[in-house]
Amino acid sequence: MHKHSNHTSSLLAILLPVILLLACAAQPPNPYALAELPAAETYCLDAQRVVTRTTVPMNLVVHDDFDAFVKSKATIEGPTIHQYNWYDPNGDIQGFSCKMKSADHLNIEFGASSAGPEGFCHDMNMQVYELVLEQIPDPAFASVTFDLSERLDTKEQSGMIGPTWLKPFTMTYVDPSGTLHIATKGFVINFTDPRFQKFPPSWRGTHYCHLIAPTYLADLLRGEAMADAVIGGEPKRLRMPNETDE
Repeated sequence: MHKHSNHTSSLLAILLPVILLLACAAQPPNPYALAELPAAETYCLDAQRVVTRTTVPMNLVVHDDFDAFVKSKATIEGPTIHQYNWYDPNGDIQGFSCKMKSADHLNIEFGASSAGPEGFCHDMNMQVYELVLEQIPDPAFASVTFDLSERLDTKEQSGMIGPTWLKPFTMTYVDPSGTLHIATKGFVINFTDPRFQKFPPSWRGTHYCHLIAPTYLADLLRGEAMADAVIGGEPKRLRMPNETDE
C-alpha cells in the first residue's frame, strides 16, 4: 500500500506541471490586455479597448488641428472616436488625447455585454509601462507612480467638464525623492446620467483621456528625456451644447 502511494505521488509530480501548462494554454488571451505596444496612428483604438473593456469595432479620426479636435465628438454612429497627438519641440510624440465612447452607451447600442466595467485612463498607461519596462532592464527610475486621482467628473459636477480637461497640465515630473510621476486627466459622461440629460446625445456617452506615448515613456526610463511634458491646450473657442442640432 505504501509503495502504491509513492508511485501515485511520483506520477502526480510528473503530470501536474503538464496539466497546469495545458490548462493555461487552453485559456483564451485577455482581449482587453495589450499584447504589444500600440502604434501611434491607432493609439486611441487600443485605449478604447483597454479603458472601456470592449471589442466593438471603432472608426478613428486622427486630427492634425487642435481646434478641429476640440470641436469633434465621439459618436455612437460608427462608432467614431477621435485622437490628437502632442509633440515636443523636436517633433517627437509625448502624448495622446483620446475622445472615446463610454461603456454604458456601447452597451445600450450593442448589447449588455459589449463593454465594461468602465476603467480608468491609467489602465492604459500602466499596461504600456509594463510593456516598455520589458525592453529596459536597467531603468533610470527605481520608482514610478501613477496619479490615480485622474477623474474630473464628480457627484457634484453637472456642468461642462470638457474645458477643464482641455487645459494644459504637467503630465510627467520627478519629485524630491527621485520618483517619476505620470499624471493624466480623464472624465466619463455616462449616456444615462441624469445630471447631463440637458446635453445633446452627441455630448453624452463619452470617456476622455490624456495618455503618455510609449516612445516618450521609454526615453524617460532610459534617462534620455526630461520629465517635464505639458499636455493640453487653450482652444480658440468652445462650442456650447445649444449650438448643435443633435
